[in-house]
Amino acid sequence: MSSVVLLTGASGFLGRAIAPRLAAAGHRVIGLDPMPAPDPATRHVVDDLGDRARLAALLAAEQVTHVIHAGGVSGPMVLSDAPERVMDINVGRTLNLLQAAIASRVVTFVYCSSVSAVGDFYQDQPIGEDFPLRPTSPYGGSKAAVEMVLRALWRKVPLDLCALRFTTIYGPGRQTQSVIDDIVAAALAGREAHVEPATDWPYVYVDDAAQATVAAAFCTTRRQLVYYVAYPEQVALAQIAAAAARVDEPVRLVIDETRPRAARGPLDIAAARRDFGFAPQVDHREGIRRMVAAAGRRGG
Repeated sequence: MSSVVLLTGASGFLGRAIAPRLAAAGHRVIGLDPMPAPDPATRHVVDDLGDRARLAALLAAEQVTHVIHAGGVSGPMVLSDAPERVMDINVGRTLNLLQAAIASRVVTFVYCSSVSAVGDFYQDQPIGEDFPLRPTSPYGGSKAAVEMVLRALWRKVPLDLCALRFTTIYGPGRQTQSVIDDIVAAALAGREAHVEPATDWPYVYVDDAAQATVAAAFCTTRRQLVYYVAYPEQVALAQIAAAAARVDEPVRLVIDETRPRAARGPLDIAAARRDFGFAPQVDHREGIRRMVAAAGRRGG
């Protein structure tokens, strides 16, 4: 049976990958974003989530059954010097949408969170959903704050709630900075890659992230609120450089050792595999190959 899905962040990196999967599954998709529609043929609402009453009216008029909230400030590098704006956008406006959904006939609300809610960590065993939240950026704090609200409401409101903690999502078309983009760009330009120190790190390719989101939204057997979404592999900076390098032109990494070392991982994705069949297909080698191929099609 088809559903009506409101997809926020529809013009963003992850949203652009989610929308066609929803449509292919027969669902009616309504995109919502402050930016214009990436696909003019798709129903799209230009909105910033600032007016709860307007959102409630939209949900009712369109008979929305599912909300996938993939919008908002998309990483710690965005508005890093304006924590008040990060909190307004990622917390205040998310709560507008959440409260409008609770008051409507929406059945399921999927929140696209981030491992940044947990903060820096590294240990021998993969962490689960109950790992302490110790965010180290305003962005991470905003994700942790919304997760706390969802935790307080989980199974206490008629709305089916789910939070997906994504690790770094990469792939062609990402607009915000990531170390994979930096290294791939350096490889394509034949220059050094200047990066900050980091442990080996879990990543997830955008197609796998989108597939997980759709599967979670329509799963009826979820047993918990929070799930990790990542490819089950820890990748070192040198491995990224090796995957991005041309045959005759290796990428030289220049690591700024004056910067603190970022730490993440590993993550336990067993619950996502168990409850909604999350089975990521794209490892870092294939993902970077696709990025290099896409850059070639764009002419660099």
